[in-house]
Amino acid sequence: MAADAGRRRAPGAPARRAVTFVLVSACAAAGAAVPSPARAQAASPEPAVRAAEPLVRVGIRVGVPAVRLESPAGLLLSDARSGRELARIGPGETVELSRDGAGLALPGTATASAPVFALRVDPEAGGPVVVDGEPYRGRLEVIAVEDSAVSAINVLPLESYLLGVVPLEIGPRGESELAAVQAQAVAARTYAVAHLDGHPEMGFDLFATVEDQVYGGLAVERELASRAVRSTAGRILTFDGLPIRAYYHSTCGGRTAPVEEVLDRPAAPYLRAVDDRAPDGTDWCAISPRHRWTRAWSDAELAGPVPDELARMFGTGAGVVGPVEELRVLERTPSGRVRSLAVRGPRSELVVERLDIRFALRGGEGEILGSTAFEIDEGPDGTTVLHGRGYGHGAGMCQWGAIGRARAGHGYEAILAAYYPAAELTRVY
Repeated sequence: MAADAGRRRAPGAPARRAVTFVLVSACAAAGAAVPSPARAQAASPEPAVRAAEPLVRVGIRVGVPAVRLESPAGLLLSDARSGRELARIGPGETVELSRDGAGLALPGTATASAPVFALRVDPEAGGPVVVDGEPYRGRLEVIAVEDSAVSAINVLPLESYLLGVVPLEIGPRGESELAAVQAQAVAARTYAVAHLDGHPEMGFDLFATVEDQVYGGLAVERELASRAVRSTAGRILTFDGLPIRAYYHSTCGGRTAPVEEVLDRPAAPYLRAVDDRAPDGTDWCAISPRHRWTRAWSDAELAGPVPDELARMFGTGAGVVGPVEELRVLERTPSGRVRSLAVRGPRSELVVERLDIRFALRGGEGEILGSTAFEIDEGPDGTTVLHGRGYGHGAGMCQWGAIGRARAGHGYEAILAAYYPAAELTRVY
């Protein structure tokens, strides 16, 4: 999900940029409809028109005191505004960048005549940029931000970015599950295209965390995921000629949810409820370790983590609610998920809604609740027990369902058509 967009643009960050694609439907070019989810389809033909693959700007370190940079091939440091060369860092040598007054401190380099707010870092000979010990493709920009901090932004082609996203978002998979990984690649690419210029006030498009999509750079790349990315290159999902909101989640538990039920987002014809049952009556995502789950709270947990989290969410003291005495479902969505939950203590009762429920009901180790699809029961010794299904918000593609479908021989086009009905598979470059 997108992060809060209320922050100001960082000093030296680039101005807002416009990104335009000429969208040509691969299916329309062939005179065919979107493939049925009941059968796998061959790869879509080439489109008649292409746009260029965009560069993406990924915030890999945001608002930190300093970043440490190196490269086995050496680095060229220049002023991102003027292009003036400032320093060269030899192969294997390290430079640490931090704030120095108004701009950036460049240890071991000549003092600039004016503050440098944004630094461009290019690896020599096409090598990786190593940031705090982690290697990344492409180049880097380091910008001075508020509160005496810096941000490091990885700038690289979209397809290279996806190589470091897909393996983290869907996990390690086998050859029989390639179609699910390809579907994940298309969904992740669609999300990225829809969120270009997503955080202009911070100088980048996408966070490298769950605020957008998890991105780990070169170190996390895997052969099967890279093959899935390359075999679907340039393909995204569109509706009415625009990239869709390609939400996805781990496990739906048997049925996905319309987006407006679980997120504060408008309804969309491609994000409606989808029955995830296979022809034999089992759920496609039944193979997920989180297909069904049980969570029990002791009195100690209901007296500690839950009131503390509610206090944080509502901006009150933990004592406003006190130890939780009752959890009560006030309203369910048509798909059976909890829309609003009353949390009652000895002093007051608070109402929590939608995804906030998962965060309010944290466990003792800080883990959030699996989903909002649950029933409340009383366990032995007066414990409060939740019996739930699925993991995640429930809208869009069910990743474990996609894996189950892939094992059954469905192609990635059929998987995408199943979870994003009304969306069109389109090639944009």
